[in-house]
Amino acid sequence: GRRDAGPVQGTGVVLVSASIAAAISFLIGRTLLRDYVEGVLQDFPKFAKIDKAIGKEGFKLMFLLRLSPVFPFALSNYLYGASSINFSAFFWGTLLGFAPGTMAYVYTGYVGKALTTEGSEVYPWYFYVGGLALLSGLIKVLADTATRIVDELDDEDANVP
Repeated sequence: GRRDAGPVQGTGVVLVSASIAAAISFLIGRTLLRDYVEGVLQDFPKFAKIDKAIGKEGFKLMFLLRLSPVFPFALSNYLYGASSINFSAFFWGTLLGFAPGTMAYVYTGYVGKALTTEGSEVYPWYFYVGGLALLSGLIKVLADTATRIVDELDDEDANVP
């Protein structure tokens, strides 16, 4: 019989696909829609502050921004295209920053299947639920920490004359 991909393979496929899609939006924002995106940026004063920091700390800041829901996701890839970040820092920061959330989504699907499909449970139900709770808690801590760091960037920027 056919064997389904597990959570590790599923996470890999989703992570690479989402990162490639983000990269395409980034490149469109950097080229074809640059003028439009720069106009939209004026509605996001927080982004202008982050853009200054992103030029210096590209990868680290992109990683943190991907962990933290600071900007609307669909729009953010285009916005980053108009920022001072280089493509490599954007791509790798995106790929790694997406990883925890992607793992959670894929694992949630895996748990749902394991708990609802006859004969597919390898472990007792509480093992799956415990794993999901642990993963959710970890993502919450990561997102809160990333949001705090990004907010502190704003505070530092406000204190610079």
